[in-house]
Amino acid sequence: MIGTTEHDIFSLDPNTCRENWRTHEGYKPASVLAVNRGAAYMDGLLFRGTEDGRVLAYDFKIGKRVWQTTIADPKLGESTPAAPIAWNGLVFIGNAGGDNKGVKGRMYALDAKTGKIVWEFYLVPKTPGDQTRGLQGATPLDMAAWNNKSGTPITGGATWTSYTLDPTTGLIYIPGGNPAPDFAVGPREGSNLYSGSVVVLDAKTGAYKNHFKLVPKDWHDWDVSTAPALIKTRGGKKLLSVAPKDGHLYGFDLATNALLYRTPVTRIENVDATFTPGKSVHFCPGTVGGAEWNGPAYDPRTNLILIGEVDWCATVTLQNDEQIHDVKLGKPWSGMATIDPYHTYGTPDSFGNWAGWVYAVDADTGVWKWRLKSNYPILSGMTPTAGGVVFFGDMGGNFYALDAATGQRLWGQKIGGAIGGGVITYAVNGAQRIAVAAGFTSILWPTEVVTGRIVVLGLGGADESAN
Repeated sequence: MIGTTEHDIFSLDPNTCRENWRTHEGYKPASVLAVNRGAAYMDGLLFRGTEDGRVLAYDFKIGKRVWQTTIADPKLGESTPAAPIAWNGLVFIGNAGGDNKGVKGRMYALDAKTGKIVWEFYLVPKTPGDQTRGLQGATPLDMAAWNNKSGTPITGGATWTSYTLDPTTGLIYIPGGNPAPDFAVGPREGSNLYSGSVVVLDAKTGAYKNHFKLVPKDWHDWDVSTAPALIKTRGGKKLLSVAPKDGHLYGFDLATNALLYRTPVTRIENVDATFTPGKSVHFCPGTVGGAEWNGPAYDPRTNLILIGEVDWCATVTLQNDEQIHDVKLGKPWSGMATIDPYHTYGTPDSFGNWAGWVYAVDADTGVWKWRLKSNYPILSGMTPTAGGVVFFGDMGGNFYALDAATGQRLWGQKIGGAIGGGVITYAVNGAQRIAVAAGFTSILWPTEVVTGRIVVLGLGGADESAN
């Protein structure tokens, strides 16, 4: 079992939780969020990104670093926290930092053996002076897609979670972050492609194939931040299922690329109100609301898509045009009028006014079958099993097992600090185990501060844990 932290990558025995090895990487992070979202494995190597803009490869057996490649500039606040994916000799990962002025989202394929950049794709228009790090994937993007005011650099469209690849078609699906300045549309009057979209590329060449624009004109910081799910539904559809931060679950028929449904899956209020200087606007989902980090899961037994959501609203007051223009390159560029650095991206409601939802939605129709409300936001992965049980956790440190068909609670227990990462199930010596990362902390979330750990549970409860 492989785990990552901001600076470490480590290997655990999945039966005993004994640590096999741990490799520490010392560096100065580019982002105050200071996170890492996971590693990928292929052909005896592990791959991860870092908060100072590198991609690293390690020997799976001993944890020795094999190569490193820089794909982002930490001086501009760029980083690579996303969980990469690996396929067919390539490692796929993009840069984060699209909320900083002048930072553009880019996607990369690296040679898995050497770390050499095979191709680079700009997720927003590449302009004169932008760095070229590798062969450019073919793209139809140009400046007209943004129509920025003079002196306003195209900014946004970065990625910071993970990606989805279809090995049968060789296509990679990339969730793109918000445009910036986050809350001000005046400096960027165009359609802001491909921010707020799922972009589809040829995985081998990086050439553009298609895109799905989910947030047409974003002024709420509603990244498309979760990896899409590719599903074969009971009705025979090949479905693209994706849940951004705007509080909806989307279903697209990949045979026609038609939108089949857009289903609300958390509280949605006052989202059409415009932002103007000097006026406070309260809206839901807030900037850390909706679906964060972990995307939809599919249970083929019930034909249900399962998604965990954050019910947390925010208030934004916009800066004036001069203040927005005067922000320096590489600095946070939200457009929020505040002197509180913790509220650069909106002021969230008090944590007494937050909650979470689990929605179970029919994959063919988008109609929800059951839903569950939690006292705490739900950021963790949703993990349905062949036994008809779905596992997930919340930001209060509670871990649950539900009946996937009905939503009935079967079991629940507090297992530590906030649960914001993935949930996996596996078998050891004929016994089923569930592993979950607990103890998530961040300056954006008022959670219990504890030491992070991996908790492994079996049929009798918590078997082992590892810090």
